[in-house]
Amino acid sequence: MSNHEGDRGMQGEPKTIEEVAVDAANLEQVSVDKLSADTVRMHYSAANQVTADEVELRFSAVQQLESQKISLEQSAAALLNSDQTNATASVIGVVEANQVTATQSITGVVYADTMDLNENITGILVAQEVRGGSIKAGILLAREVEGTIEVMFDTRQALLAGLTAGISAGLVILLRGLFRRRR
Repeated sequence: MSNHEGDRGMQGEPKTIEEVAVDAANLEQVSVDKLSADTVRMHYSAANQVTADEVELRFSAVQQLESQKISLEQSAAALLNSDQTNATASVIGVVEANQVTATQSITGVVYADTMDLNENITGILVAQEVRGGSIKAGILLAREVEGTIEVMFDTRQALLAGLTAGISAGLVILLRGLFRRRR
């Protein structure tokens, strides 16, 4: 089993590595472009693209992450794709997963079968089942909802807003076309 440990450069700067492919990667204060491994543990590190069976991030950032099981603690990720995602005090742009569990986190868009959220702020939630407490969401599209969720647009309101926006855009395009013909 291979192991890759990060080290600091002479100036105290984190070391940058272009591409790593190993069985297990334990990174500390390292920046990696592409990382592929069975197991990845990152602490105070960053990566552009990570592919692994299991990933654990602590105080780290990843742009694109694909894994069966992802755990984030006080970390950031732009795009996640996983079977199971657990986040604590983290920021995630877009996550697609079968199951998402998040506490005190901020997410942009979440698409999942099951979500267990507590003290979260989310832009758009799309799920079969949402459970939790103290959730703030811009748009919620879910079959089942349990818990305290503050929503700007629920499923019905989101559909009405979309329909209204579509009709309005259609009318603007139609009227613009009519005025152009008259010139």
